[in-house]
Amino acid sequence: MQRRTHLCQQILQNCRNELYSYFPYLDGAFASVSYEADQQVQTMGTDGRFFYYNSLFLMKQYVQDASSIRRGYLHMLLHCLYLHIFTEKELDRRRWNLACDIAVEQIIEKEKLSGLRLPENPVREQVLRVLGDRSPAAQEIYGMLEKHAFCCEEEELEAAFLFDDHSLWDAVTEKEHRAGLRKKWEKVLSYTGRNKNVQSRRRGMRKGTDREDVDDIPKSRYDYRRFLKQFSVPREEVELDTESFDYVFYCYGMEHYGNMPLIEPLEYKEVNRLEELVIAIDTSSSCSREVVQQFLGETYEILSQRENFFRKMKVYIIQCDSFIQDVAIIHSEEEWKEYSKKITIQGRGGTDFCPVFQYIEEQKQTKEIKKLKALIYFTDGDGIYPQAKPDYEAAFVFLKKTDKMDLVPAWATKLLIS
Repeated sequence: MQRRTHLCQQILQNCRNELYSYFPYLDGAFASVSYEADQQVQTMGTDGRFFYYNSLFLMKQYVQDASSIRRGYLHMLLHCLYLHIFTEKELDRRRWNLACDIAVEQIIEKEKLSGLRLPENPVREQVLRVLGDRSPAAQEIYGMLEKHAFCCEEEELEAAFLFDDHSLWDAVTEKEHRAGLRKKWEKVLSYTGRNKNVQSRRRGMRKGTDREDVDDIPKSRYDYRRFLKQFSVPREEVELDTESFDYVFYCYGMEHYGNMPLIEPLEYKEVNRLEELVIAIDTSSSCSREVVQQFLGETYEILSQRENFFRKMKVYIIQCDSFIQDVAIIHSEEEWKEYSKKITIQGRGGTDFCPVFQYIEEQKQTKEIKKLKALIYFTDGDGIYPQAKPDYEAAFVFLKKTDKMDLVPAWATKLLIS
């Protein structure tokens, strides 16, 4: 069962990645839902929080026609985005469900994408001809259904347009929670509208291949010690402990007994510092070269503060756009200084934060990472976030205040350094 669930999660993640390459401006929507297996569901469905799926249906359908699952994923996402799941109670529920299905399918069909094609269906084609070039809202289509504008029986229309289980739309029953969920999707819809206008230069989920040399790394004015201190652990360090002996006796011995101190300072001192840290740098196309260089400046500030780390440290510096582009493992301040002289910015593809989290999990499974307390991710916030909270603290760091900060999951920390 666990293997089947993992496979289904991979299928849905692949669908999301493929859709993101077509619709990068939907990043906020993609980041707003997680996946959950539910064998009580016959096919798939959503309540605005999760995409619920029947494992056997998902695997079988994906093998038979992967494009139908990709299209179904987008179908459900659009239901959430256009607030269809918040059903108006006074409407005929069955007719409203059908109107919503026709509305989102019309939107998908207008994109004319080969990766989302479905087999020809005369009923679908008839309805799409009636709608023409317009993309009417579900409320308008509902009115057309009342007037029998499509010259087809509703059973035929349902067979042609149905994909997901709409009974899940009422799964969130508490009024307060439902209102909060609606507000969240209204916010995502507003962000998506603005984002669509500026995404023409984005390259979606494609891996970037650009490489750029780094000029002088700028200095940071932000002090990370306060943030990092909460993740430090106590340990004895080989270090002169100037607080554990009496200076009076020490000086007396040096003066009267031939430079022989009466009390030697301890060679070990208990200190609270970090053992492991992961620093991720967003190198996607939405971050300019100057911005990435500023990210590197912030990284330099963290690693140059010697009191943050033990002498034997392990700091991962990861460059990532929609894929892991480069990983450097730093064990000392000297290694960092050497690495900083030859950094090359790699990426310029789309933006997905998930690969960094997946990489960390892989390193933990192989015991390469053992005691990680925190991940610091420098970004402009324009990408796909993981839904599940990891067992370490994750902080997304922004150079300036932006509305994309609202997309950061509730379980993560937001740091603003300007």
